[in-house]
Amino acid sequence: MTATAARSVARGLRLACGALIVLGTAAAQALPRGTVRTVDGRELVGEVAVAEDGVVTVRGADGEATLELAELVSFEQAGVEVRQVQVEDRVWLRSGLELPAKRLGGLPAADGQPARLVATLPSGIDVELPIGSLRALRHGGTMRPQPNLFPQDLASPPANEDLIYVVADGQSQRSAVIVTGIDARRIDFLLRGDPYDFELDGLAAVVFGANTGFAPDRQPRPRAALELSTGERLEGRLLSLGATARCRLDEGFVAEVPAAKVHRITVASDRLVWLTELDPVVEQTPAFDRVWPWLVDRSHAGPGFELAGRRFDRGLGLVPKTRLTYDLGRRFDVFEAVIGVDDRGGPEAHAVFRVLVDGEQVFLSEPLTRGQAPVPLQLPVQGAASLSIEVDFGKNYDLGDFCAFADARVIQK
Repeated sequence: MTATAARSVARGLRLACGALIVLGTAAAQALPRGTVRTVDGRELVGEVAVAEDGVVTVRGADGEATLELAELVSFEQAGVEVRQVQVEDRVWLRSGLELPAKRLGGLPAADGQPARLVATLPSGIDVELPIGSLRALRHGGTMRPQPNLFPQDLASPPANEDLIYVVADGQSQRSAVIVTGIDARRIDFLLRGDPYDFELDGLAAVVFGANTGFAPDRQPRPRAALELSTGERLEGRLLSLGATARCRLDEGFVAEVPAAKVHRITVASDRLVWLTELDPVVEQTPAFDRVWPWLVDRSHAGPGFELAGRRFDRGLGLVPKTRLTYDLGRRFDVFEAVIGVDDRGGPEAHAVFRVLVDGEQVFLSEPLTRGQAPVPLQLPVQGAASLSIEVDFGKNYDLGDFCAFADARVIQK
């Protein structure tokens, strides 16, 4: 055998071994499998992968389908159940995200990076969060019960100062400070202009001032929310999905989660917009001189909607007579919803539902009552500037008319 031939054989063996390694790795890191729902109403079952360019591949028994991430409504992984892991720490972010944590630590400012809180989530991943992006945190435990004023301060924080709550010598203390840093063992702050620090072990909570930090820019659409098997919810930009799910939070941190811990991914894009995300013009007629507020994702009986035994988590709760009008900007093609009277409403509930497009009535229901099967709607709105949904009094003029436009959304095909 010549030297050239020997080199060729060796190269072939190296390539073959490399291919076997790749195949073995792929087998060991199987793709997540479950059900994909799309904005055009399809359900695809199979292995799912999302590439860095946003291309989604679904490989099932009927072959392979390729989609854009913006075409997805959700992906639910088969065989993954959610269990709420009890933790004592919690972090609230200015972006609106709320994270449970098993452990809190920190990293000092260095190399152009600001000081960061490090939260270890129930899933085991560490999330690094700039302190300027924090709204509040709770450092729990038997030695650190929730301070009495914490809920009130969380709802109405001071403008230009931070509040820290500490436990020292068995006594709880609350001080107005300016937090300047945090590391693995202590939190640094200014008190009346002088620098101090305090051990994290004694820290009960922090509420950051309304103006002492900032809300980060939101990641662009399509946005994704990842619900994990351990109860966390991460939201931002889905960068990829394979053996791991990579999601860039609004705070800039890229969270990498084993795909086996992902229960569900929901996608928000310009192709599908929930009415709960839009701001309507509201018109109401009082019932017995009382105006009932319209509600998001709940009826007046409680969270979500229960329509003839079916549960819906998303939608709009209305009491007659209420009309909500939305600016569609001529961007959508279809309006979809499921309408009905909540099972928890009054026994004599009796209401009429309407839908108007550009001021013209396109749907009028028969009177609906409690316990009646919900009615699915799919109405064209192509080129429409406005959409109005309305509930009106029925024959009983009853205040138990807890009406629902469940899963109300507009879709761009």
